[in-house]
Formats: sequence, structure tokens, C-alpha cells
Amino acid sequence: MKLSVLMSVYEKDSPEHLRLALRSIYEDQTRKPDEIVVVFDGPLPQALLDVLHEFSSAGRKKEIVRYLPQEKNAGLGRALQIGQEYCTGDYIFRMDADDISAPTRFERQLAFLSSNPVDVLGTDTAEFRESPEEEKRICRFPATHEEILRLARRRNPINHMSVCIRRQALLQCGGYQPLPLLEDYYLWLRMMQAGCRFANLNEPLVYVRVGNGFYQRRSAARQVQGWRFLQDYMLSHGMITRTRRRLNMITVRVFVSIPPWLKRWVYAVFLRRKK
Repeated sequence: MKLSVLMSVYEKDSPEHLRLALRSIYEDQTRKPDEIVVVFDGPLPQALLDVLHEFSSAGRKKEIVRYLPQEKNAGLGRALQIGQEYCTGDYIFRMDADDISAPTRFERQLAFLSSNPVDVLGTDTAEFRESPEEEKRICRFPATHEEILRLARRRNPINHMSVCIRRQALLQCGGYQPLPLLEDYYLWLRMMQAGCRFANLNEPLVYVRVGNGFYQRRSAARQVQGWRFLQDYMLSHGMITRTRRRLNMITVRVFVSIPPWLKRWVYAVFLRRKK
């Protein structure tokens, strides 16, 4: 199976975090990717460009790395929409510019896919603030297709930064489409409607940095508008009832309005478990 990695980088990303993220998807991997596609979501400062040049120049990576500069910052959804068209692998692995993939991530996910007919495969993630060596909190999601479908009626059932997607299924369902902060959830719902199969590996194969505006981003008021769009989509396709829609909107309005420190507590108590 040919493996592509799809990443987006924008001007506010940290050069050092990006360097660690890039190293984790190639030098440190037990199964190297066959292709790495990086979309520049708008102009990048020289410090980030230096890291990207350093990465592509080392070894023989020039043959597998493709950079796609964009003139304007259009958001993650649009960046991934552009990048997906240049991925040629059988499976596309997502990677964020400030996270770290475990050394066996690609090997473990591909091993699962080789014996399971799955179109979207996520994993657990391990959250850290400063260093991946510190004590982490594990973000767990249900493993089976049926459990994932049930959770999708209430909230996002897949860790986007850990996902691996069968390219053919992704493109047949329209691929990524812009919906700020919710482009991944919208994609899963459309793929579910198309009959795609989902699974999660209950192994923390991606280390996620949460001390980088993680909780503040979940305070954006525009999330409410995006959630309303998703609720209407699920209701119109018979995925939820009107009662469930009302309950979901009440939950998201409350969650978006509470301060970041309280979000941190909610995540720790209800959505996370210490390693």
C-alpha cells in the first residue's frame, strides 16, 4: 500500500514544533511514508521556510516531498481540499504541524488496514503541554463502526490529527470542504452517509500539543454557526431527531461560552484519561 501524508502549515505555527512534527513522520517512523504533501496556507515567515527547506533537502526526501504554496490564508479546510488533490497514495494520513506521531504510527495503522475493510481509521491520542516525555492524558474514542456512528450523533467521533483515510473513498465523498474548526466532522458525516466504514485503534499513536491555544480555539463563537450547520445536515439526513438537535445545540452553546480554564477541567474529567 502506498502511503501519503497530508499537512497544512500557516504563519503562526512554531518552527521548532514544525521541525519535531516533520521528523516524527519520516526519520522516526518504522514505516516511512511514500509521499509527503505540505500546503502552505498563505505566506510563511522565513523561519518556517527554513525548517521546510532543511527537511526536504536532507537525505532523498526531495523525491517524495511536495510543497504547495498559497497566496492567501484560507483556513485548514481549504488547504486540505487543495492538498488532497495532489496525494496519490492508497491511504492519506493527516498530520498537524505542532503534533508528534509515535514511531510506529504508520506501521500500526497500515497493519490494521491490511486485514480490516475500513475507510477511515483514527487512533487514541496522548495530550501534552510542553514535552511528549511528560505525563500525558489519553483521549479515547470508541473502536467499532457501530459505536462511532452512535457517538457521531452527539460529537466528533474521530481524532482528526490521528486519522488515516482511504483516498478513493475520500474523493468519492467530495473530500475536505471548508467549515471552520469542523471540516473533519463534516467530512465524517458525509462519508457515513455514503456507507463508508470507520474504526479507531485504542492506542495513543499521536502526541497532541494542548498548550498552544488548544482550549482558546474551542472558544470561538463561529463554532456555534458551524455546529448549527452540522445539526441541520444530520437532521435532514435522518441521522438525529429534532430533540437530539436541540440538546446538541444547547451543549455546544454552553461549552463555547465557558472560559478556557473550565474547558480544560471538562476535558480532563469527562473526555480524557491519564496514561
